[in-house]
Amino acid sequence: MGERKLERTIPYYLESIVGGRGLREEDEFVLEAFQERKKTYRLKRFRYLFKTAKNFHFDSTSGEVTLPVLEKYFQDYELVLIKHNMARSYDERSRYLFRSLGDTPFKINGILAFEAFVERGDTIDIGYNRIHFPRPQPKMKLVKDEPVLSAEMMKSSLNIMIEGETGTGKTTLAKKIHEESCRQGQFVHLNLSSFSPGLIESELFGHVKGAFTGAMTEKKGAILEAHKGTLFLDEIDSLTLELQTKLLLFLDNQEFRAVGGNHPVQSNVRLIFASGTPLKILLSEGKMRRDFYYRLTSGLVIGLESLRSNPERIQECCREFEQKEFCVLSDELVQFYSQCPWPGNLRQLFSHLQKKKILSGGKKLSLDQGDYLLKEETNVLELACNEWRTLEEMKRDYCATVFNKSEKNFSKASRILEISPNTLKAMLGKSSRHEVVEIDI
Repeated sequence: MGERKLERTIPYYLESIVGGRGLREEDEFVLEAFQERKKTYRLKRFRYLFKTAKNFHFDSTSGEVTLPVLEKYFQDYELVLIKHNMARSYDERSRYLFRSLGDTPFKINGILAFEAFVERGDTIDIGYNRIHFPRPQPKMKLVKDEPVLSAEMMKSSLNIMIEGETGTGKTTLAKKIHEESCRQGQFVHLNLSSFSPGLIESELFGHVKGAFTGAMTEKKGAILEAHKGTLFLDEIDSLTLELQTKLLLFLDNQEFRAVGGNHPVQSNVRLIFASGTPLKILLSEGKMRRDFYYRLTSGLVIGLESLRSNPERIQECCREFEQKEFCVLSDELVQFYSQCPWPGNLRQLFSHLQKKKILSGGKKLSLDQGDYLLKEETNVLELACNEWRTLEEMKRDYCATVFNKSEKNFSKASRILEISPNTLKAMLGKSSRHEVVEIDI
């Protein structure tokens, strides 16, 4: 039986559907064949033929790929470049189509299909084989607040102070600095806010047997555990003034005394501090000693921005999640996330994406009602922290939200709210913050 002839072209209106994410020439695809190493290839041909057999083989000259399968039957698939019907030759508007040449479908983003236009970020599964089409990486990094640390800074013994809101990646950055420092010791993370003030000194410096009630054995503190390594003191803003003085003595000469001890002990440790509150605020409120402040800021000070101050960072994080989890986020979803405040920053964003991926049951994540609820819950949380509003104001805002999501159609929005269109018009007319568009109903 001869090869099937391709006679179809992309209609002019389909270009807007495939859009800028459609797969095209010079894009890459990652091939994960069964029991084979992951390999990356570049699309340079009009047609690729994917056969199924017992062993893997790739012929770059003919564009034929043999994928191993465990089933008794074998199936052929093809990835072919479809030209735009308004163009005389293949150009940037042409797109790749993946289709089955038999009666066995494939999976694209976890959904069974016989043919589909492939977009950048899609994943196709054939048996135990996977073909992933990653998004082209931007030439310039979108993360503007990524601290620039030279190799000399990483490997030095210079203390580092990291400031940033919760979830901005302070712990991740501290671990990265330790890994690049090539220090022989281990990385010790001590969250000071998780201990009562009476126990922090023992956790830091250790204690000898019998130093206080309950000290049945000798304890080695975090400073000694991180000897020749890195000690990350998180939430340094929760340290009392008395303990600031004791830690200041260690910062000056690298010596300390264990609780109940009689002899000073030395430890070669690099210190990285983190604070969720700017140190200048703590200093102005009298919660931090002036000499302790100058000692902490005498080294390198790094400030991590929040997600709400850098929407491009949100988009970059979404792309990183796609590559790591082999899934696809719709453009509408990424744009919506860029407008969310994310008070929990990176931790909240990645946790939400992970939960959404599990609940979706597929490889493509789209905007749904749960995302709108996330934004509304976040706004309510910020409202509870910052200001109080009347019930009437909240009712007007909720009506305006439903009205806008109903394509500004009074009839549709009033049915959802179970009120009359005139009542909805009157409700929205009281608020000057929302534009009311008259629509005949």
